[in-house]
Amino acid sequence: MKADLGDKPGALEFSGPDAVRFLNGQITQDVRKVMGTGLVLPSCVTDAKGRLQFRVWIAEGCGGVLVICREGMTEDLEARLTRYLIADDVEVRDVSEKFRIEDFDFPEMDEAERIAKGIPKWGAELKEGMLPPEAGLDATDISYHKGCYIGQEVISRIKSAGKVNRQLTKFVFEGDSVIGEISGPEGKVCGEVTSVSGKLGLGYLKRGVEGEGMSVGRAGISIR
Repeated sequence: MKADLGDKPGALEFSGPDAVRFLNGQITQDVRKVMGTGLVLPSCVTDAKGRLQFRVWIAEGCGGVLVICREGMTEDLEARLTRYLIADDVEVRDVSEKFRIEDFDFPEMDEAERIAKGIPKWGAELKEGMLPPEAGLDATDISYHKGCYIGQEVISRIKSAGKVNRQLTKFVFEGDSVIGEISGPEGKVCGEVTSVSGKLGLGYLKRGVEGEGMSVGRAGISIR
C-alpha cells in the first residue's frame, strides 16, 4: 500500500498568482510548506462543520500546486474545490494522466504493518463525514498556524477542548480477530474494530472507555 491512493491516483494542478492562497483557504494543510521544499504532505478537505470530505496529498508541481487524491475521486474533488473559486486568479487542470503512484515517494507497507503502526485507511478507519482528529489526522494533516479554511473553526475548537467523542485505537485480540462493534462488560456498544491482521486490530473506542473486559463477537480484546 502506498499512501492509500490506488495504483493510478488522481491529480489536479492549481496554478496562477492566487493558487497557494486559494488552496490554503480550502484544505487543512499549510500549502506553503511544499513550495520549494520537495515535500509531499497529507491534508484533509472538510466541510463547514469540519467533517471529512476527502483526504489528499499536496506537492509542488511543474506549474503550480498538485493536489493528489484517490483513484476515481478527481472529478468530485475538483467540483468541491472549485465551488469556492470565484474572483481568484487560479487555473485548474486535471493532470492525472501524467502521473502514477511510483512518481511520488510514498512509503510502501502491507496491511499488517499499517495496522501495527496505527495508520488509518480510507474505507476502513477513514470515511466521509467523520471528524479528522478522531483518526489522529490532526498530527499529520492539519496546520493550526495558518489562516482560515472551510471547517477551520470547528477543528480549532476540538483542539482547544482537547477531546473527541471517539479515538482511533490499536487492539490485541485474545481470541479470533473479528471486525465489528465492541461491547463492554455490560453489553453496551463502546466502539468498533475496522481492520484486523492476525492478533492485531485497528478501530475506534468511545471517549472514557477502558479496555478491560471488552468483547467483539466471541473474541476478547485489550488496548495496546
